[in-house]
Amino acid sequence: MPCLPRSLDPLPEESLPGYLLRLSFRLDLAPGELGRAIGLVSASGGYLPRRLVLDLPGLSIKEFTQATRLSRDEARLLTLSTWRRNYPPIQRWLPPLHGQSPQIDKWILGGLDRYCPQCLAGDDSPIQREYGGPWKKEWHLGIGFACPQHECFLGHHCPRGGQPPDYDRAPRLIPFEGFRGLHPTACRYPLPATARRLRRPPCRAPLDQAPAPAVRPTPRLLALQHHLLSLLKTRDADDEVREYFSDLHLLAALITISWPDSRRRIASIFAPVVDIEADARRVLGGIRVHDASPVDPIACGAILDAAHSLLQIDSLRDALAEFFDSTFAGTPARAGWAQIFTKYEKSCSQHLRSAAAPLIRTYSPSPGWTAPRSIGYRAENIPAHLEPDWYARHFQKLDGPTDHKILRRIAAIQLVQWTTQASISEAARYLGVEAEQALCTENNTHIWMKSTREVQDFKIALSGLAAELSSQADGLINYQYRREALRGWSLAPRTWQELTSRLEPPHGKQPVLDDRKRQDASVFIWVLVTRGEHLFAPRPIEAEQPLDIQQDWARRRNTTWFQLTRPDPMRHYADLRKALTDYARQLAADIEARTVPTRETRTERANINAQPGQLKR
Repeated sequence: MPCLPRSLDPLPEESLPGYLLRLSFRLDLAPGELGRAIGLVSASGGYLPRRLVLDLPGLSIKEFTQATRLSRDEARLLTLSTWRRNYPPIQRWLPPLHGQSPQIDKWILGGLDRYCPQCLAGDDSPIQREYGGPWKKEWHLGIGFACPQHECFLGHHCPRGGQPPDYDRAPRLIPFEGFRGLHPTACRYPLPATARRLRRPPCRAPLDQAPAPAVRPTPRLLALQHHLLSLLKTRDADDEVREYFSDLHLLAALITISWPDSRRRIASIFAPVVDIEADARRVLGGIRVHDASPVDPIACGAILDAAHSLLQIDSLRDALAEFFDSTFAGTPARAGWAQIFTKYEKSCSQHLRSAAAPLIRTYSPSPGWTAPRSIGYRAENIPAHLEPDWYARHFQKLDGPTDHKILRRIAAIQLVQWTTQASISEAARYLGVEAEQALCTENNTHIWMKSTREVQDFKIALSGLAAELSSQADGLINYQYRREALRGWSLAPRTWQELTSRLEPPHGKQPVLDDRKRQDASVFIWVLVTRGEHLFAPRPIEAEQPLDIQQDWARRRNTTWFQLTRPDPMRHYADLRKALTDYARQLAADIEARTVPTRETRTERANINAQPGQLKR
């Protein structure tokens, strides 16, 4: 990789996107052109992916440092990877092993969404007068809402109306990366579409001249921001730091889900901004929108302050009980927050876990049939879609109108309920069913249990399966461990290439073996290993695509799934199915070889996510 004719020294606290903007402007290149020139993008095409803000892959960092004449340490300091030990969302999105796929976390912001105008204006040095100040790394984190140096909230609106996309769906590191000549501090988001302007050019407004938000952060909020950044940057990170950030995220979700009942915990001057944030989340719908950083930095600071204040209360359980009594009793919101709690339960503090867990269980009635007297299996021994031979032995003989998919889902849920006393929705979520589907499953299950003629036969069959599992308890598989191991998993590109290179090429037209099929193949393997429903499999490759491509892939899912599972597949799919089945068998064996007690740490659990034969020892 040849050196660039000129380079730049990174500015203090500068992020990789900011560095690329300044360097490309100096070289009169578009950021995308610079990315190809220094090895961050394939020379054959593509765009700068937003995951580069997290870390530079091994090969890329070598080419990057050669081209820019930076050291490896200087290059790493441009990314968020230096804070991975302190901030759990970075850890979740940065796989520790080769071959893992990332778990996109909405507490990490994509694009160039937050900024301090005075920081972008820079100091009086010649280099910053010409190219502007730094786009700071901390602005990519959902906990960054204010600039302690200039004592102002971060901006997120363009003064001329540039419109940032939903950061969860924006796969690019830098918007309009193909444009040359945009100053590093210029707004790169598109202007609103009009009847005369269907093609939306970049806005170009100088963000370093944008007016600061009219509302100023209180000394209390500035102290909180300083505290958060200090914890983020400390070199002596420990479990308490990571647990604190998980606690904040979990309680921030509690506040937004329960709004406006939680309004009294927000300073009145900031409440109208939180009103707007809460309304926007209600429009988007679903539970996942609440497990994300608030879009407006002012709302973000107010909500994090309320979450931090809750953690200072000695009687935290009593404070949480007020939310359950006023907002969550008998509503889907409780189930939604319980789902988010499940995500953070193993990473949050014992203080919060002890306060929240009893409340969730208290508000979790367990409808269903009375459990058999002796249950020897555990909830983790139940796969979400049952093992095929279990279903064949116990349920296939049933006569009735109920679809086998519904029967298998209800059976798995009831088996989990018998060991945990969980509600239907909680058992469904434990098995990996999404919150909205879990609620739908609960409603359908109640209707089915009251009306279907085959219910009694089904109960007898289910009791028979429970007895069988109880008699084999010592040799049962921990499916929850497998689900955790493959959370956010997909086939690595190199592994996919190795698998498909062994397939005998068919005569005539050659099959497409692109990322879409790699995603579908990953789902097929996930189903074989976890025995879950393919509808709820992780799709991280698809999630990284632009929205229009995601929609196209979603429309074609069932076609590929049918080809891989039909009894008489075409030659290509028959060979591919065999290769994927063999791989799934090896992957399951590798996971089982690394089985540890249920209370293993997240780091220990992550070690099993390597490709088969490449486990950490």
